[in-house]
Amino acid sequence: MEKRINVAIAGVGNIASGLVQGIEYLRKNKDACNNLLHPSMANYGVNTIHIVGAFDVDKTKVGKDLSEAIFASINSTPKFLELSPSGVIVEKGPVLDGITGTLADVIEVSDSPEVDVVQRLRESGAEMLICALPTGAEKAVEFYAQAALDAEIAFVNCTPTFIASDPLWARKFRQANIPLVGDDLQSLYGGTVLHKGILEILTEQGIRIKDTYQLDVSGGLETLNTLDDDRKAYKRTVKENTIKNAFQGQINIASGTSDYLEFLGNRRIGHFWIYGETFIGTPIKIDIRLETLDGPNGAATLFDVIRGVKIAINRAVGGPLSSVCAYGFKAPPVYTDRHNAHIWFNEFVNGSRII
Repeated sequence: MEKRINVAIAGVGNIASGLVQGIEYLRKNKDACNNLLHPSMANYGVNTIHIVGAFDVDKTKVGKDLSEAIFASINSTPKFLELSPSGVIVEKGPVLDGITGTLADVIEVSDSPEVDVVQRLRESGAEMLICALPTGAEKAVEFYAQAALDAEIAFVNCTPTFIASDPLWARKFRQANIPLVGDDLQSLYGGTVLHKGILEILTEQGIRIKDTYQLDVSGGLETLNTLDDDRKAYKRTVKENTIKNAFQGQINIASGTSDYLEFLGNRRIGHFWIYGETFIGTPIKIDIRLETLDGPNGAATLFDVIRGVKIAINRAVGGPLSSVCAYGFKAPPVYTDRHNAHIWFNEFVNGSRII
């Protein structure tokens, strides 16, 4: 019998585009699986992941086959390959607070009727729901979290809205024995990972970090969304806290998106600056530039997260999965450093760690 992981996704944006294209690309290019940290997990290869449902509110996406919707003009993830029709039609979910501020100026909401999300999740056979809505869409994220609970499927929160890290939501999923992971998806090789990694190496070498910043610019829709002051501050707080928690708060830090540049498209350019002191007070300064693509970068992490959640489903483990959260997200319910996060995740996969 074929191993399958059936996944539904709320928010057909750049991460969804990276995930859908990544699934097909890896099916056609087996050797490319070596670029993933875990080509196989508990006998689940990347080709076991299947998208069976999708929700959005954008007029250019709703009613379209998923293979077409991910290339809507508002998405900036490049087209890496031609896709055959998936048979999955993007359906309209509730708008709530998902389209406000700057997004309301560029997204036209579909006039199609909203579907019963819980019913559609059940009918699709989805085992988990990936939430990839815009930053700050708290009511919409909470709606989909509750929908996952009602449909009795796992919930993967890619947004900064606190779900896995919120005691109330954590309790709900634990009592229902349904897996929950989040919050705020961490890119495989993005700014946060690189920043934490460099700071950890310097600290291990006895260097006392005094000040640091990691600022970036991008042309993606998520960056446009964070031009809204409240959403920018919210996202920045999450990014800064993931660094501070790794270093017990003993560091002056600024981290976040500084501006939206449409011509960059899906490219994100990050700038890192670090100042510290070493032996006999000798100063050390580091200045780095990093350029990545947002869609594939986030989707690469999801390949591991999805399979980690499937392992929990098979083991009948519910509630927040601390190991998966610490490995794949910026605001997990339990923080640890990058090195330990990888150890926890691998121990969870091989069964020596329960959650």
